[in-house]
Formats: sequence, structure tokens, C-alpha cells
Amino acid sequence: MKSSVHDVIIVGGGISGSYLAFKLKEEFQDILIIEKSKVLGGRLCTKPVGYGMADYGCQYINPKSEELISLVHLLNKKSLLKRIEIGPKKHVYISPYGMNKIPQYLSLGIPAVTNSFVNKITRKSGIWEVQVGSFSYFSKRMILTMPIKQISSLIEKSLSAEYTLPTSNYEEFFTATFLAHRACSEKIFDNSDSLSWICNNKLKGLHNNENVYTVNFPPQLSSNYKKLDVESREKTIEEILNRNSFNNIKNLSIHYWKHAFSTKQDNVSHFFDENTQLGICGDSFSVGQVDGAIVSSNKVYRKILSK
Repeated sequence: MKSSVHDVIIVGGGISGSYLAFKLKEEFQDILIIEKSKVLGGRLCTKPVGYGMADYGCQYINPKSEELISLVHLLNKKSLLKRIEIGPKKHVYISPYGMNKIPQYLSLGIPAVTNSFVNKITRKSGIWEVQVGSFSYFSKRMILTMPIKQISSLIEKSLSAEYTLPTSNYEEFFTATFLAHRACSEKIFDNSDSLSWICNNKLKGLHNNENVYTVNFPPQLSSNYKKLDVESREKTIEEILNRNSFNNIKNLSIHYWKHAFSTKQDNVSHFFDENTQLGICGDSFSVGQVDGAIVSSNKVYRKILSK
């Protein structure tokens, strides 16, 4: 038996998908988000570490576009964002309760199917079918918000039509989160030869009683660590952390980012096919990162309403 037909299905529940859902819910009653992870958030992600928490994807927002500045103003009024100083005359916005609270707030009231990988999309008689395992969802409009390589792969195996899509070169690396003591812990952000990014989440402004750290390993070193088995990798990473003055390490958790972020990007702002009502947005478009995600989502939103 065919299930009901949604007004819009959004594949991907990160900042781009959740923001688009937030914009569309005033216009459409039946929106569905499908997310492959267990929770919404994408790279705006936060995890518990001991009795504290750590942002282990996007660390802060530094808005440049009008669209993101407007969203930041709204989230700041809701106390979901807080302005902090990270350098001389340099201010950014962090979320005191974790960056994942942003997509969670934006997607409030929107049904979401999580832990669900989209195998295939097809279109017949003006209706999109989204296959997730043995189950199918149906919609009048289809919006894809994943990293562009994942979108290209899905389209290639699903559709006969060819689309010209942008390319993005994402950084790939390991991220570790943990509790620790560090003698030189007065900086919010730091780095070293063996750690491309060090963040003290407590000093950054998260509501932690202890020093909870997020560190990124350089892509070249990460490539070497990826070849190790899990036990050897964890041991090697702990040794690197010890060399960087981290002591009494607890609750160590390691995550590999295949699509972390892109830099120096200047792509088209979005993709939308009016004939099929297929839209594509996310941080693979425009200038990338959070600005690109929000700009492209807003463009797709306007295209949907224009018909």
C-alpha cells in the first residue's frame, strides 16, 4: 500500500536541511526530513564527554552573508548563540548548550526519520519516491542537502538525467574529544605541528565544569592513522596528546570526518529544477561552510515558493 504523499522531503538533517525545513514550515504542512545519522545536526554536532560536552564538528559561526547574519540575530535572541571574542577585534558566535542545539531548534515540529540511509530516488507521474531500505516515502518535491559527492553518487545510480553540479574538496581528518589536564590551557583555540586544531570547550563558553577538549589531527597524519587497527590508532593518538601536554586523559572518543569542511570555495549558489521540483543545497554551494549552507537553502526556498 502506497503511503501518503508529502509536500516536501528533505534528505539530510544538518544545518542546511533543518534551516530549509524551518523556512518551509510556514508554507507547507507536510514536510519530512530523512537523516542517515541517529540524530539531526550533521556537522553541527555535540557529544557528551564525562559530565560535560564537546562540539566536535563546527566550532563556531562567523557570519558573512546577509542570510546567515539574519539567522544569527534570531538565534542570539533565543539565547541559542552567544558572541565571544577569540582575538583582537575578532568576534564569533558559539552555542553555550552545544552547536547541535541550532539544527534541533530549527527542525522543531518537523517529522524526521533518523538512522535511515537513502538508497535510491525515482520520479514517476510527478511524484518522487525515496527508498530507504525496503520502505518508500513519496513527495511532490525532493531536496538533497548532503555533501555533493554523496548527492552525485545517489543521482548517478537513481536517475537517467544528467545534472551539472559543483565540486568541493573537503578536508578529511580524525577528531578526538576527551577530558584532560593541560598546563598551557589558558587559550580557547590553539594548534601545534601534530594537532591542527585544539579547542577547550569550557573556555569557549560551553556549560562545562571541567576542561573538555576537541582536537583535530592534520589530514596527512590522519591518513596514516586510518591504516592502523582501532587499538593501535587509539594508542598512537594518546601518545600524540601526551606529547602536546595533555595529562590524565579520560573519556577519549575518536571520530573520522570524511566531509569535514571546504575552504576557498566559490561555487554556484544552489541547484533547482523547476520541471521536476528537485532542489540541491548545502555547504557544497556558494562560499561553503555555514554561510554557503544557509545561502543555498534560502535560494532553494525561494525557488520552491516561486511556482
